[in-house]
Amino acid sequence: MTGRFIPVFNIVTPYSTWKKHVIAFVVITTPLMAQANPTGFGTFTRDTNTIAGSIASGTYRTAANATGKFKVTAGPSNGYNGSSVTVGDNGVEIKNESNAGSDRDKFTYTITITPDDITSLHTIKIGQTSYTTGGNSEIARQTLSFTKNPQINLPVQATVRENPDVGYFFGAMGDYFMGKKLAGNNFSSNNTISRPQLRVDSSNGGDSGLYYYSLTALNGTGNSSSFTPTTNANGQVTFASGQKRGTLPPTPTFTNILKETSTNPNNQNTYASLNTSTVIPNNGSYVSYGIENAKSNYVVAVRNAESVTLTYEGIMKGNSAIEADVVGETYNEWVSFGVESEPYYYVFSGIVFGDNGGITAAEADASNANITSGAYSNKPDYFNGLFNSASESGIAGSTVKIVNNCDNPTITYATQSVEASGSGIGTYQLKVPITDLGSRTSVCLLEERSDTIYPIRTTTNKKIVTLENAKYEYQNNNFGRVIDQNVALVLEKEQSANDCKVTDITSLTYSKDPLSSSETGAGADIKPGNCIAYKITATNRANIDINNFVMRDILQKKGDNNAAVTSKLVNPSYQASDYASDSVPIGENGTVKTVPLSLGARTHRSFYFNTQYGTTQSDTVNTP
Repeated sequence: MTGRFIPVFNIVTPYSTWKKHVIAFVVITTPLMAQANPTGFGTFTRDTNTIAGSIASGTYRTAANATGKFKVTAGPSNGYNGSSVTVGDNGVEIKNESNAGSDRDKFTYTITITPDDITSLHTIKIGQTSYTTGGNSEIARQTLSFTKNPQINLPVQATVRENPDVGYFFGAMGDYFMGKKLAGNNFSSNNTISRPQLRVDSSNGGDSGLYYYSLTALNGTGNSSSFTPTTNANGQVTFASGQKRGTLPPTPTFTNILKETSTNPNNQNTYASLNTSTVIPNNGSYVSYGIENAKSNYVVAVRNAESVTLTYEGIMKGNSAIEADVVGETYNEWVSFGVESEPYYYVFSGIVFGDNGGITAAEADASNANITSGAYSNKPDYFNGLFNSASESGIAGSTVKIVNNCDNPTITYATQSVEASGSGIGTYQLKVPITDLGSRTSVCLLEERSDTIYPIRTTTNKKIVTLENAKYEYQNNNFGRVIDQNVALVLEKEQSANDCKVTDITSLTYSKDPLSSSETGAGADIKPGNCIAYKITATNRANIDINNFVMRDILQKKGDNNAAVTSKLVNPSYQASDYASDSVPIGENGTVKTVPLSLGARTHRSFYFNTQYGTTQSDTVNTP
């Protein structure tokens, strides 16, 4: 991409090395103009301290607000005095500085990106310039190699995104493209031609070279708008003495050196236009024609790429500025990289964790109802349904899946076993292509396990996730479990013998110790016909409420579980509103049952009822 601003086709006097430097100097000192095409390359911010080994590094944000990190490294270069880098709101642009007296100019750059998000598919874009509007390109071969982004399981693919018709630049193209027959032996140069800039690389086989020459440098008369060549006996033309501007192709009859009228098949058919959506294979090449920076609008897009390496080499034979047979002598050349993104995945993640609040397995005790001292006191993270990373860790053994419906799943979109070991134990990350969910507004996450190591849930195993507009990542869908010994609810049963004449069973003295016939309560021996009152205390050790709690206790019945007598419920009753309508009535044997109740976090509640035992001689269940 040359730095010449002024066409030189009318200048006859050969350029010296000094004058070539003068032209390059103009480009370097010219301020940036209005933003050039193409657009949508993303906003790039450069690091204050560039990553070692790179010429530029920093962060980027795509037009769709996906973010990531980038770095640009330089490979082999020939024919340039270094480079300068521009970043901003339209990608990263690299300008290769001019160098006099060298041909076969070539440079290589690699851009590597690391996306921050895991929901979007990132595409690296390549264009001519994204900021500079002065100057123009030379004809060059561009070779691409690329690597896949490992975050998304899709192949990497380079395609021609844009290749519109643009006006060719005479100072970079030469009469091979711009010359035109007027009439008879009269020809003109510097004609207006608008064609696609990117071309199929036809470098293999035959004479597919691209030649630069100037009409007015040939033997003949006239000027750039009308020229009559001088030919030899074979009809071939030559450069005038001291006026060589470029290189002529083989058998240079005037007809054959004009692409428009050439009878040479190689001149007619080489470097066909590169169609939009054409796939460029890894390590494949294409040719870019000489276009002014302000008009260049081609885009090559490498979808799902982690890195792209572009090698740019000048291939035009001949030069407008020096009198020499050179190949690919260019001036300042530009290349721009950008990044765009498209939503691709819904990502659902979380952890299955042991909700023990830091209580060790050795401290865990299913019968410990003490919440004021000991292992279960002052443990706000225990059994709270939340993952507290400071005191808790993930657990292995669970599987998490995404289904279409929590209650009646018929479609499973993704399934994953949680991490089984390491720092990420218990974690999962499920990805579902956006297209798989179509117009759904919600999905369901299910957590399951087959072992019995952590049988008690501290959260639901079903989570409905509502899909929000333009939101593709859903984190912290966590599932809590505990071992048997860390159960939230502890039930303690105590008893007190009485003579069946008490009026307030809450005032009795209760004991967890077994009763015997020698023990008394309220002055009564334990014997058939007397009563035993029961106190059942339910303690919620957890840091979440227990809802829909129902307490049941089955009165003993002769013959069941080796019971010698049958007991029945008797007065006095306590807190009658606590008991369900189908609870055993006074005077009957059966199940004492409460209505569904709530038990607040870190609280306890006691339930009382009185029973009377029948005689061992009774054969009738309902007879005391």
